[in-house]
Order: sequence, then C-alpha cells, then structure tokens
Amino acid sequence: MRKLISGMMMAAGALALMAEAPAGYYSLLEGKSGSALKEAVKRVAIPDDFVSIGYGEGHTSFKTWQAFEFTDVRMIQGKAAWWDMYSNKLIYVENGHLSLNIEHSVANSWWGGESGSVQAYQDLFHLNPSNAEANVAKSSNPLGIVGSNPSYDNGLILVGTPAAGYGGGASKVFEPADEYKGDFARAYFYIMTAYDDIPWREDKGGEALYTITGGKIDLQPWAASMLLKWAEEDPVDAKEINRNEEIFKCQKNRNPFIDYPTLAEYIWGDRKGDAFTLSGTEAVAVNRPVDPVAEDVRITDVNTYAGSYWGERDLRFNTYDGELWISLDGGAYQRYGDRISLPSATANGVKHTVKAYTQKDLDGRSLRSSIVTVTMTAKDPSVVDYSEAVWTPVVAGEKVDTDGYYLIVAADNRNVMGCTFQSNGFMPDAGFPAFRNDDTNSDIIVIPEGAAVVKFVTGATGYTLNVNDIHGASKGYWFATAAKKMKLDANQGTMANVSIEADGKAKIDFGATPGWLQYNKTNPRFLNYSSNQGGVTLYKFKGFDDGSSSVGEIQVEKNAPIVIDGRDIIMPEGGMVFDLNGRRVSGRALTPGIYVAVKANGEAVKVHIR
Repeated sequence: MRKLISGMMMAAGALALMAEAPAGYYSLLEGKSGSALKEAVKRVAIPDDFVSIGYGEGHTSFKTWQAFEFTDVRMIQGKAAWWDMYSNKLIYVENGHLSLNIEHSVANSWWGGESGSVQAYQDLFHLNPSNAEANVAKSSNPLGIVGSNPSYDNGLILVGTPAAGYGGGASKVFEPADEYKGDFARAYFYIMTAYDDIPWREDKGGEALYTITGGKIDLQPWAASMLLKWAEEDPVDAKEINRNEEIFKCQKNRNPFIDYPTLAEYIWGDRKGDAFTLSGTEAVAVNRPVDPVAEDVRITDVNTYAGSYWGERDLRFNTYDGELWISLDGGAYQRYGDRISLPSATANGVKHTVKAYTQKDLDGRSLRSSIVTVTMTAKDPSVVDYSEAVWTPVVAGEKVDTDGYYLIVAADNRNVMGCTFQSNGFMPDAGFPAFRNDDTNSDIIVIPEGAAVVKFVTGATGYTLNVNDIHGASKGYWFATAAKKMKLDANQGTMANVSIEADGKAKIDFGATPGWLQYNKTNPRFLNYSSNQGGVTLYKFKGFDDGSSSVGEIQVEKNAPIVIDGRDIIMPEGGMVFDLNGRRVSGRALTPGIYVAVKANGEAVKVHIR
C-alpha cells in the first residue's frame, strides 16, 4: 500500500479578512434603534435592485447550483469539494451533486414554500448543499440543543429530543456542529428580519421558534437567547465573509448580521433599544485553528480517515496551530503531545476510533477546530485483505475472467459497491477508493473496508455475481427477480450477460424484466434498473503492492550500507523501505517504529526509527 498522507485546505484561507460593503450601503442603520432599526435592516437586506436567481440547476441560466460553485466549495487534497455543513461526506465538484440536496436552513414549509414567497424560497443566504440523508433527518425540525440519546448523529449534526430549556415545545430539534452554529444563527437573523411579513404558519413546527404578531414574525425569547449565544461563540470567519461577498455578486444584497456581527444584540439582545452605530463594529474574520491531519492513513470523507496496523503503532497528527486534544475509543479528550499509542493489535479486525481537534484562544474566545475521526483496524498480515490490493480498469471489449476478482465502481463519481445487502433491497455505496494517480484510468490502490469483491461465476447462459467481502468471504449471490428488486442469496444467483461497452462502462444485464446493474446517484446505491440511471465500470484484481516482496519474504542481514538521518532512511539506488505490515513506504519523515530497509539485491536490515 502506498503511503497516503492527506491534507485539507480551507478555501477561505487563514487571512484576517474584513467585510467590505460598498460605501453608503448601511448608512440607513446609523443611529437607529428598536423597531426603526429592525425595519432599516430589512430595507438594506432586500434592496430595490435585489436579484432573485432561479432555484435548482440551470443548463442555460445561472441558478442555485451554479451559485454554489462560488459560495459553497472548499479545497480538499487540492481538489474542489462541496462544502456541506450537514455531513462529513466528501463529494468532489467534478463528480456532480446528484447525491446532494439544496437545503433550506430555515424550513420553507414554515411559510408555504414557493407558494408563500418565491423570493424567500430562492434566497441563497439560507440555502446550502446538503447530504440527502442528513437533509431527511433534519426535516423541518427547529434549531435547538439536543439532549442525550439523539435519534440521528452522523458525526457532525444531531437530531433528537431537545434538552431542557430548548425547543419551545417541539418534540425534536436539529443541532448543527459547533463550528457552524454561528453560520446558522446569522442565516436565521437574516431570514426572520428580511422576510418577517411573508405568510409564516403556526402549524408546521416553526412556531416553536417564533411568534406572529400583526402579520409579522419575531423570535421567541428562548430562541433569540440561544442564537445570540451561538453567534457569539462561533464568530464570523473567512468562510462566511467570502460567502457574503459571492452572494452579493449574485443577488446584489448582503447579510447585515455577517457584515456587523453585533447588530443582532441591538435587536434581540442586551443592547436592545440602544442606538446602533456602524463605526468600529464591522466584521473581521476570526478563524478557528486549522484541523489536525492524521499521518500515514487515508482520507475517506471530510475530516475522516482510515488506517490499518499490526502489533504496536503510534498514530501521529500534524498540527499547524493550537493545542492538540485526543480521545481514544470514546474516552475523555486529553493532551498526548502529537501522537497516541494504539492498543497492541493482536486480533484481526479489531477497530479503534481516535478523535482529535486543536484548540486555541482567539479574540478572547477559546475556539476549537473541527473534530477529526480516524478508524484504525487491526490487520493480521496472514489474512487475505483485498482493501490494500492493486486493481486495474477493465477496458472496452475485454472479457471477464472467471478466475479473477473485480470491483464494481460508479462510472461518474467513483464510488465502490458495498458488500452488505440492505433490507430495503439494494447494495450500498461503500465510499471512494484511492487511485494511484488520482485518475479514473489509473489503478486503484486502496478500497473502502465495506467494499464488495465480486467474482463472476460461469452459468448456463451467462454469469452469476458472487459477492464477497474484502477478505474473500462470500456474502451471497446477486439474485434479481424484477427491476429494483434484488437480494443476496446463499445458493443461487440471477444470470447476467456481461460486456464492456465502447465507452468503458460495464453492462451487467439480467434481462428485460430485472434490467441491468446501475448506480443511482440521487439515492446513492447499486441496484438493477430497467431504465437508465448511472453506469458502472469494472476494475480487476492485479496483485498486492505492485508485485513487490512482502517483509515475510525478506532474508534479514546485518551491516547493510544504509544511511539513517533522523527520521529518514536513505537507500542506495534500487533500494526500498517497508513497514512491519509489509507495506512499502517512502523512507522520509517516518513515524517512530521498526522498518525493514531492502537493497536492490534483496538483502535487508531492520531499522529502528526513534
């Protein structure tokens, strides 16, 4: 397995950005107080030249998804990815957005959606790309603090019964991650001021947050207090300032609560009734410390990593500022320096979960980064493990080999088919593989642990699909009786004709009634359809570690001419370095531990990096 070190970079950067509204844009607010101030905020929030762009995706016009490419994208591993504040799912922009929804942070059902106010329905200031599953879980529940035992927890957001004092009588509330609570608060301040007189309803859940008097909406005291607290604890950062600027280019308006963060205090907080002044209250970005990056593991989603080890292992993090705090297997966060020693791996498949964040005092606040999660799995070198094998793409016209193993991969966005049949009748999306050269035409070198390793078994009129896990253990045969109806059967599978088309896509055809195997990007899953969905490609098992030797095949000798320089092992020409799992590593900036350095003639020496 190649050494895969992941790094994340915020699109906004770490510069101390300052809000830059056009001269005179907010002059109407100067000296105002009380209801006059709120009315003035409404007037500047929706100016006469406001542009309401269309909702959805435009093929001949500029709509929401085109705007999101400017407002909600960040760089991850040097590639543009959608910035989803509802989940950690990693979706690169180049792979499309059909597995994402456009989510209204302020539920549009509270005012009747498009029929109540098209402009509010289309306003970018409360629209965001969202993971479809998280969107369904959030539903139209109001914001709040979730108590113990949430009904939904995806590692970023929570949905569940509200904690005491929160929820306003709602049975469930939606709680964003700490690093986005201020973003949501300022979006709510904006919507509930700019659109305070649209037809808000009292029977759709929003009444837990607001009251309606004389046809106008206002926040309930508990909700105002909570949102003000969120806005204070999660200050305006470069992400919000940049988003505000990009929306201004699209809609010709700004969110006053981003440009002037203390403004909300003059409407709902301790300064209510005081005259507002513009001078000295402009937003300056207060950026959280940069997220720590786990070493020698692979990225699986945003701030989510996976790795394997055997024997002893230290998991090390690179931190760029702030103090590092680490939790092991749900324990309390503690200071461990820059690494944590994992429990010795002696049983195959045992998993340990490490969570980490950095914390730093900024602008009088103690702010932490996002939480990084690393799942480490014990991998016995004697057990077959196809997750760290090499897979090569099957090309047009190539025949499947009944002696080989294959991966089934979504053609358009690279997701690998999973091996665990879902009770509602489909094979899941196991996640993204790692490509050698980040190119769909190159070899795959790492696959998710939940991936399906498929064998094509010759039948009377075609092939049946034997689905296995990453250790080669059979999970059953693909059995389809009708379109969108399948299961894994221990003994029988449905015959399919298998061909690789001119465009490189695989046609796994079960016949006219069951249809053919495809990938549904809207509801990420692999299933048999009788109409066009998303195509799939095949990758064939090629070998392990490019065919190079494993440690178990190395004859160790002493006194080999190998240079050790700090944490670097400098090899003579043709030499290689392996860790004790038999994986080839670069030999540079190594984590402390035992390595095997191998000369070109096969001679080797054990090296202890301290």
